[in-house]
Amino acid sequence: MRKTNKNGIKIIILSLLFAFIMSGCIKIPVELYGYIDKDGDWVIEPYYHMALPCSDGMLAVRAGETEYGKWGFITKEGNVAVALVYDAVGLFNNGLAPVMQLDDDDNEVWWFIDKSGNDVFNKKFGGALSFSEGLAAVKSNEEDTDDYWGFINQKGEWAIEPTFPEVSSFSEGMAMYLEGVGSAGVAGYINTEGEIVIEARYTYARNFSEGYAAIKLSPDTEVQDWGYIDKDGNIIIDFSYGFGKQFSEGLAPVFIGDNLNGSWAYIDSSNKIQIPPGLSEAFSFSEGLAAIQTTFDAGTNWGFIDTNGKLVLGGKFSAASDFNEGIAPVGVIADR
Repeated sequence: MRKTNKNGIKIIILSLLFAFIMSGCIKIPVELYGYIDKDGDWVIEPYYHMALPCSDGMLAVRAGETEYGKWGFITKEGNVAVALVYDAVGLFNNGLAPVMQLDDDDNEVWWFIDKSGNDVFNKKFGGALSFSEGLAAVKSNEEDTDDYWGFINQKGEWAIEPTFPEVSSFSEGMAMYLEGVGSAGVAGYINTEGEIVIEARYTYARNFSEGYAAIKLSPDTEVQDWGYIDKDGNIIIDFSYGFGKQFSEGLAPVFIGDNLNGSWAYIDSSNKIQIPPGLSEAFSFSEGLAAIQTTFDAGTNWGFIDTNGKLVLGGKFSAASDFNEGIAPVGVIADR
């Protein structure tokens, strides 16, 4: 009896499948991103595999799937401004943006570019965040401070020496800093001089916005103990939420209930619910609109609400993010 060459059959089947895909006989659904305006019209048609909100007139986009895709920047007109050659990028601010490429050992190497893609400081870092309030958080790769974070100014000079295991960008003159590592780490806040103004005692801490910051007390994600503090560390809103995000335009998204039965709502600074629970995901407001997910099941259920909670750009996208400079990135399911 003649033996069947199973490997040969597999190769033939895969070859035929590839041929069908290339010929258009089989179409594979993929999520593609573009940008819309506030009327819901496409400003940039969905083409990219990921897209970030507009910043400083530049749009960070990725072409290709996560493992092999590359990031770069396009203009609001859709023209490529900085070639898509990076493994990760941050947003532009005051003409500068952090970019990253992996080295041969898969270590992250970060530096800062201008809008033409030029290396502006000729310095490399182990990590970097976008500039905010004139400072950028970077992770040192120098031998004596390796893996510690500090802040550089717009000349690339150290403004706050790298002494922190982790930090956030500055917002309203304050930045989160971490003391300790792993589950033992706790967060507090420093000012632009690098001085500690709120001692580290929170498990999680978000940036200040409109005078308040969302913080969490315990490391247990099942415990509903997110609340809000002011810049003196005073409790403004009790620790009773499953999650809390930043205030913007007078409202903040909060998660009410447990992980299985809860949903998102919006509160004002007096802790009154202004938009009732019922959303499966909710972003902070930006330019009068907030990206939300209407139902918990996956699919085309992302849209935008106004500050009254009315769905104005509705529930038809597979993903959405913030409006900035009049446009927002959204995802759609397309066949390729």
